[in-house]
Amino acid sequence: MATYLSIEDICDENKVLKERIISLERELAASIQHSKCLKEIIDDRNEENAVEILEYFHSCSSIRRTAWKYGMDMEELYGLIPEWDGCRDGLQSADDYHECRIDVIGRKEYDDEQEEDMDAEELALRQRTPEPDEITKIIGDYTGSDLSLYELADRYNLRIENLFRLLKENKLIEKETDARGYANFYVDHNGVGAEWDGKSRMGLI
Repeated sequence: MATYLSIEDICDENKVLKERIISLERELAASIQHSKCLKEIIDDRNEENAVEILEYFHSCSSIRRTAWKYGMDMEELYGLIPEWDGCRDGLQSADDYHECRIDVIGRKEYDDEQEEDMDAEELALRQRTPEPDEITKIIGDYTGSDLSLYELADRYNLRIENLFRLLKENKLIEKETDARGYANFYVDHNGVGAEWDGKSRMGLI
């Protein structure tokens, strides 16, 4: 037999739940404030150590290695190096500059920059419809390998929009968000600060 709560019981339960929600909101606010304080402390420490950090960076010529040594996010250090140096020369001379730049700004912006220097023949190649045997290989790699979407596009020298078109035309996806590994692709495409919300599309097809 079903048990029904009285109005008084429901009111009491709601009161307890509201108090719990208020308590959780306070805990969350305190946690956020704590994180902000820690970041400020770390930022202040890094600012004080700017000369030391720069010396290490210029000696090893690696953005990632320097960030790891000093407990910094790579993208944060990427922005600080030219600020501390007063120019971008040192940053751009790093051995891992291009891979870090791709991670920070995303492949879309990076590829757009690269395509500005391509001639019409190179652009046409990236936008081509591959021959049937090549399409078979692309499909095989898409369905049977761990290649990311950008790795797959790079392997066959395709624009990423072209790869999505081919996947749809060959009925491997209906919409772009169906693509395997789309959440990771979203970050690759837009940069490390991006996070897919599980529904947004970028209009690639």
